Amino acid sequence: MYILPLMWVFTYKLNKDGFVIKYKACLIIRGDLQVSQFKDTYAATLAARVFKALIAIAAYFNLDIYQFDAINAFCNTLIDKLIYICYPDRF
Repeated sequence: MYILPLMWVFTYKLNKDGFVIKYKACLIIRGDLQVSQFKDTYAATLAARVFKALIAIAAYFNLDIYQFDAINAFCNTLIDKLIYICYPDRF
């Protein structure tokens, strides 16, 4: 049994003059805190300086670069254990 916390993520969209035109809120589960039997439940991300270095290498050698977006990569993952969530503070 796991108890994972929920977290609010607040963002806002600005117009070209810098005024707020839209507020967004998303309630997400902190899946990065889930303990696994393999102990590798982290999501690898690329540091900004590593990204800049890779772009510089590609530009120097005139290489083509392709970007892939995997937002829904884990949406259909099977869950083998019971998982509970706890609400964020002041909810």
